[in-house]
Amino acid sequence: MNIFGGATKVEDERIVTAQNKIYREIYFLIMAICLVSVGFKFYLYGFGVSSIYTELAILFLQGAYYTARGASIGVLSDEVEMHDRKSKVPMKWKTLFWGIAAGVIIAIFFGLNSAFNYAETTAQAYSYFFMVFFVSLLIYIPFLVLLSGSTFLAAINRSKKVAEKELDEDENER
Repeated sequence: MNIFGGATKVEDERIVTAQNKIYREIYFLIMAICLVSVGFKFYLYGFGVSSIYTELAILFLQGAYYTARGASIGVLSDEVEMHDRKSKVPMKWKTLFWGIAAGVIIAIFFGLNSAFNYAETTAQAYSYFFMVFFVSLLIYIPFLVLLSGSTFLAAINRSKKVAEKELDEDENER
């Protein structure tokens, strides 16, 4: 019996699983719409970031929210452990890889921007591209690897602490 007088809620696992499947489909649909919108706005307005602030906020904040929420309820560490059992590449290495990939993408973007907008000759365009590309790599890869790695490790540690606290509370109740 519940504290407020109501009976405990019994849910059919089949219905909950079907609802979660629908929610997952909605999530992927929204992410696809955001990415199509980014591509469409880039096509219409050029490669300016000012036209895609909303889409970037949606794409970034959903990942941040999922990580923070998963860590706060202790599910993230279990999820990573299950992933690491199934996959040949552990999640921590994938996280570092995405930090490196993001740094390379940013460096390519800045290199191309410099080559197209500031060079007067083809040789100068190549020179600008490689110079800006390599300097951007030196700046952004360490920053993004440290940012993604430290955020990942902090979230995992918090999730493990919450899961351990729940286990201790369950043992104390018995």
